[in-house]
Amino acid sequence: MTMRLALAAFLAFLPCYSYSEPYSYGTTNNAATYGFGWDMDNVLPNVSGVEVNGIFYRYTVEKQTEDDMRVTVGNDGVFSLTDDWSSLPSNTITRGLSFDNIPARSWGDGSITVDGDGEVRDATVIYSYRIDECADPKLSPSCEGYLHQIDTPDLYDYNEAIDIASQETDLLLIDYEKEEQQEEVEKKSRLELGLASAENALTIGIDQSVILEQINSLTNLAMYYNTQINGGQYEDAPMLVDAEFPENKRALRNNLAQQALHAKMVQEQYEDR
Repeated sequence: MTMRLALAAFLAFLPCYSYSEPYSYGTTNNAATYGFGWDMDNVLPNVSGVEVNGIFYRYTVEKQTEDDMRVTVGNDGVFSLTDDWSSLPSNTITRGLSFDNIPARSWGDGSITVDGDGEVRDATVIYSYRIDECADPKLSPSCEGYLHQIDTPDLYDYNEAIDIASQETDLLLIDYEKEEQQEEVEKKSRLELGLASAENALTIGIDQSVILEQINSLTNLAMYYNTQINGGQYEDAPMLVDAEFPENKRALRNNLAQQALHAKMVQEQYEDR
């Protein structure tokens, strides 16, 4: 709870900005969570337009009062701050520093180093930052200069596009060319399909002829040629007795009804006209 209050107080003293500015603000997680050295690429958001405007750090020192000890907190290329604990008892320190919106690319690796006898525990290092939402104006229409950042075609290509668009267009010619292109594609597809089918058929024919030769070589047909089958003459056996079949009156009525319906439909077509 004490650390939260200290962080809130630190953020309250940072410069205030108008909500109309194209910025969003935030704070990082504890950079010293996994050790006393950290890469800022893993701490700050990986987006364009990030600028660091403050740092809050807090740690506890455990040492003998008479021992000499110095603790340095810093980032390569930006700042380095040393706390001298020589002849001081164990204690906890909290500090907050503000910066004039230094771009993220300027911040080197961060670290906490100890010189002397003693130990640093429970270290917390938190950076505050802002993100310039208009760092790339093309990404947001609310940014000034957004329209000026839109890519425009080359002047030569632009004039050529105007000339082509200004030419008269024969729609029938375009349709005819499309049909010719489609016919060429279909002819090519049919030719490829025919060649493939012929090749497959030839392969199948060769395979079948080889199989038949192998079967004939293993089959003795002489026994079938010399076999006599008992035969004779089969007399016709009439199954139906001659008789007169009556007309199907139901089918006749159905045909007449369909003919009348057809004539009515034809007549209605002429009447509609």
